[in-house]
Amino acid sequence: MKNVIKHDAYDKKAYERFLKNSRYLQKLLSYYSQFHPIHEKLAEDTFYAFFKYVVEFNEYVEERFKINKAILEGAIKNIEYEKSKLLTELDEVNAGTATVMFCEKFFENLKLAKLNKELKKFASEGKGEGLDDKLKEIAKNTMKDIADEVSEIIQGFNAVENFGKGEGDKKLLSPEERIKLADKILQNKKIREIVKKLGKLRLLAINEYKSKIKHYSGEIYSTKIGRDLKHLLPKEIVNLSDELLYYDFLRRFVDKKLLIYDIQNKLEKQKGPIIILLDHSGSMYGDREIWGKAVALSIIEIAKRESRDIYYIAFDDGVRFEKRINPKTITFDEIIEIASLYFGGGTNFIMPLNRAMSIIKEHEAFKNADILLITDGYAEVNDAFLKEFDKFKIEYNAKLISVFVETFPTETLKMISDEVIKVYDLADEEARKIYKAVS
Repeated sequence: MKNVIKHDAYDKKAYERFLKNSRYLQKLLSYYSQFHPIHEKLAEDTFYAFFKYVVEFNEYVEERFKINKAILEGAIKNIEYEKSKLLTELDEVNAGTATVMFCEKFFENLKLAKLNKELKKFASEGKGEGLDDKLKEIAKNTMKDIADEVSEIIQGFNAVENFGKGEGDKKLLSPEERIKLADKILQNKKIREIVKKLGKLRLLAINEYKSKIKHYSGEIYSTKIGRDLKHLLPKEIVNLSDELLYYDFLRRFVDKKLLIYDIQNKLEKQKGPIIILLDHSGSMYGDREIWGKAVALSIIEIAKRESRDIYYIAFDDGVRFEKRINPKTITFDEIIEIASLYFGGGTNFIMPLNRAMSIIKEHEAFKNADILLITDGYAEVNDAFLKEFDKFKIEYNAKLISVFVETFPTETLKMISDEVIKVYDLADEEARKIYKAVS
């Protein structure tokens, strides 16, 4: 037996499907061959360790594959593995993702420990004094290293998978589609970091949206028939105390003929579309870029729930990329495209703001828009533009929210901004300031 973990035909099929559709894992296995001569079976057994509900080791394993047993014993006998497995068991994409991340980190640690020659000697001669204990320790530390990241990536996958699903949309991706989506994210380090951040920020955005709805009662403006128990008229509630009227209440509930009141939700009527202007200048590169893109993408979740259109503009010293987005139909390719692009020039505020004005003038749907400018740059705007933009905001009922990331706003931009948000560090909680401003 070459595999060290017991598995059945279903488990085997799940692994083979992941391997077939994951070009990144295929590349990794080809690359890892220089470090560990029996790496392919190790990757397969690692998948089973994350995928199977009950993990058991085979009693008989070929001598040269016993080294994989030592590695996996070190990996799974700790609390970090148990936490990760709660997210991966019986989900082939999550299990495959955890497998890729474990293998990446394990072979990186193996290289640092300079055990490559000892492993190859063991594979060819069956000799390796004290090798089992060394590998167990490396595997144990690897699992500790990746546990939090596995959770963040899977949370990020869930965020990306839920984009483009409107209310009541139950369509699910096929396993092959999910694997290919995971593959695109895993093989690009920057996209991986954005997705990790997006998973957390999306939940913050949803919580912020729900908190506003929770505290807004609306205004009663008419009565109608239906069966929404939250909006029952008091006279219907009184009927519940009488035995005979109670059965009549149940009959009318089934027939959707209860008397209920209607709510006029002024909050929704006041909300217009959102135009996002995201700075792609050279100083944004790195953590600021990742945070900014994750915030921009997470705002799509709020827009989806509030039925608001989005227009996304990337700029540096000019407008470099723009796209109109329907939050309920946004595709995974569009998300990957936004996450991937970066330009790295200087900073100019007038050009993206001019483009935002043009969009509002040209498209009736973008009147009453919130313009959200996210930047870390320093660029002045002239007096002529200040007057023009102020006049424009009044005429088209637009609002400018300027977000300054780890920098201070320019005086001229403060003058034309309806709200200025200072982000002093890139903590997730700082994004709440932005969600409060746009939701």
